[in-house]
Amino acid sequence: MTTLYIDADACPVKDDALEIAQRHSAPCVIVSNGGMRPSRYPGARIVTV
Repeated sequence: MTTLYIDADACPVKDDALEIAQRHSAPCVIVSNGGMRPSRYPGARIVTV
């Protein structure tokens, strides 16, 4: 299965990408350099670097 990695600091279509990942039941990793609010998408994992 494909895992979607999103750069949360620079991705202008982050919400759209999360909706598509949810529609296809694809796991998603959101990478950020700072704290973020929890994602509405239950399959998303937030990683702070």
